[in-house]
Amino acid sequence: MQVSVTNEDDWYDSDKWEKFGKSNARVSGTEGSKRGEGEKEVEVEARSQGRRRSGSNEVQWMKLAGCDICLPKDLRKPIDGVRFAGIVHFIGGVFVGAAPKQAYSLFVEEMVSQERMIVIATPCAGLTGMDHYKAAFEAAYKFAGAAKALQGELGSDMFDPAELPTIGMGHSLGCKVHLLINSIEDTKKIIGRVRAANVHIAFNNYDAKKSIPILSELSKLQSEMSKGLAAAAPVLESISAFANSMKTNSQLKDVFGSESASKVFSFIEMLSETGKNYAANNQEPLDEFSPSPEDTMRLLKDEYSVSRNLAVKFLSDDIDQSILLCEALRDKFTSPTTGIGGRLDLKRLPGTHITPNTPSLENLYNGSAEPMDEALKDLETMSRAKALELTEQVQVLAETIVKFAQEEFTRDRMMPQARNRIESSST
Repeated sequence: MQVSVTNEDDWYDSDKWEKFGKSNARVSGTEGSKRGEGEKEVEVEARSQGRRRSGSNEVQWMKLAGCDICLPKDLRKPIDGVRFAGIVHFIGGVFVGAAPKQAYSLFVEEMVSQERMIVIATPCAGLTGMDHYKAAFEAAYKFAGAAKALQGELGSDMFDPAELPTIGMGHSLGCKVHLLINSIEDTKKIIGRVRAANVHIAFNNYDAKKSIPILSELSKLQSEMSKGLAAAAPVLESISAFANSMKTNSQLKDVFGSESASKVFSFIEMLSETGKNYAANNQEPLDEFSPSPEDTMRLLKDEYSVSRNLAVKFLSDDIDQSILLCEALRDKFTSPTTGIGGRLDLKRLPGTHITPNTPSLENLYNGSAEPMDEALKDLETMSRAKALELTEQVQVLAETIVKFAQEEFTRDRMMPQARNRIESSST
C-alpha cells in the first residue's frame, strides 16, 4: 500500500512557505535552491582505511552497556584541535533501530571519519511496541549507561560526557523518541548535559493505524534495495522476489563477491529477525500509540526544550513528515511573532527513507567483484553505478549533518552556560 503525503510543491507555493521563509529558518535542496533560500562488556572492532570514505579518520566500534559506540581509532589529542568535538546520541527507526551497528554502520562511520566525534547508538526495542514513553526512558537510560561505561573505559581525563556538547540524532520514528526525551523532565535529567541541538532524519509521527502500511512500505523499499544491489536483477526497479529467496541463491555471491554479498545478506537477516520478534512480542491490542501523534506535537509545543534543530527530508520519501515537524519547530522557536529564539534548518537531499540504512558496497563499486561470465558484464556495470550512487547519497547525508554538528559543537563550547549540567537522577 502506497503511503502518500501532501504535495510539497503546493506547500512551497503556499502562504506557509512565505511564513516559513521569513522565520529565520534555513532551507536547502531542490526547492530551497529554486527559491533562493550495569555489567561492563567491551567489544572493540577497528575499521581500516581501506573503506572508501570522504573523511580521513579511521574509526572503531565498541560495545558498552548494550550500546554500539563508534569513535575515532586514534584517541590521541590532535595538536591543532580537540580530542573529541562532541557526542552524538543516535536512535534508529522501528525494527532497524534494534541493531544500529548492523543497520547504520556505513552512515555512522562516514560521520566519524569526517569529524572527531563519538556516536553512541542506543538500541530501542520499545519502538516495536505501543508505548513510546517507555521507549524514551529506555533510550535515555541506555545512553547514560553507555556514556558512563565509556568514561570508565577511556578514563575521565580522556572522556567526560559532562564536558562535551551532545547532539541528539534520530531516524524515522527515532526522531519521535528524541522529541519525548527532550520534553519529559525525568528523561532530561537521565541524559545529563543539556542537548546542544537535535537532528531529525526523515521524521514521521503517524498514528497506529497508519503505521501498518508504513511498515509495509518500508519493507518493500528495503526489499527492493537489497535485491537491486545484492542480486542485481536486470531491471532493478521491478524486482518482486522476497529477500529470503535471494539470500539462498548462491550465484549472487559469485557475481558480487562474498564479502559484499554477506554484508547485505546479514542486514537482510537482521531485518527478518527483528520483524519476527515484533510479530511474536507485540501482543498489545492495536489502539493508539502513547503518546498519540497529536499529543506528541502538543508536547513539542509546550515542553520540548531543544531550540536548535536540523531536519533532513529525502527527495524520494513518501512517508516523511518533516514539513509538519518544521512548522511546529518554527512556531515555537524561529517565528518572528511566536518564536522564543533558536535555529531551524531544513535540508532536502537525494535519497529515500532508507538511505541511512545503505550497507557497505565497496567491493561492488570499486570493481573488485567479478562477474561469472561475459554475459553479466553489462549487469555488473549497471550495478556498480547504482552502488556508487547510493554510497554517495550516504556521504552527502553525513557531510550535511557533520557540518551542522560542527557549528553547534563550536557554539556550545563557546557558551559558558552550556557547561551547566542537569543533575543526574542518580544524585
